Amino acid sequence: MNPLDLYATIEPFIGFDEPYERLYKRYLKELKALHVRRILDVGSGNGILLRHLSHAGFEAQGIERSAIMVERAKSLGVNASLDELDSFDNGSFDAILAVADVLNYIPSDELPLFFEAIARVLKPNGFFLADINTLHGFENVAEGVMVKEVEGNFLSVDASFENPLLHTTITLFTPNNEHYTKEQGMITQYYHPLLQFKKIPSLSFFKSHLIHLFSPTVADKTLFILKRLE
Repeated sequence: MNPLDLYATIEPFIGFDEPYERLYKRYLKELKALHVRRILDVGSGNGILLRHLSHAGFEAQGIERSAIMVERAKSLGVNASLDELDSFDNGSFDAILAVADVLNYIPSDELPLFFEAIARVLKPNGFFLADINTLHGFENVAEGVMVKEVEGNFLSVDASFENPLLHTTITLFTPNNEHYTKEQGMITQYYHPLLQFKKIPSLSFFKSHLIHLFSPTVADKTLFILKRLE
């Protein structure tokens, strides 16, 4: 199974709904202050943020690489697809989002091409908003082992961080008559320091905020905003 589809399968079991709702509220606050209208959510996942954006009066659509997530989002009545950034015309959006670690799934050597595409698809003076894991977020929040049993499904998530890489092995046992079906996959994430995003061609650094999503004492995420140059 595609590791992203495997993550989509286990997402209902891991119980991150409440923290992500708080993260979504922060994005909505930032977007309202920027007075944007047309929004693209890159890596839009289950579509819950897209639904919030629509209810708040934004014209929003999402792109996602997991077919399972796209179908889940469509079931909420939002505009989500498997399209890539290169399928959009120049200057199509007032704002582009990459929410919940999306940038941490992109290796450093691939980020320049990603941001070239972002700058092309943004309108002049448009905004790019994203959050990244802090070093504390990787070392003290993401790393570790989680084991759960949910409705007869057995889930193991084993994450190991060795800067700059976080390797997460997902193993899911699903009941199948008198036996279990095993699905397993690995997801790799990359630690990116905030300074890396202050040197993006065609995009200027606008502002950033530290976020306490899973850790009450030390920030585990940084939300930052870039602005496309005219």
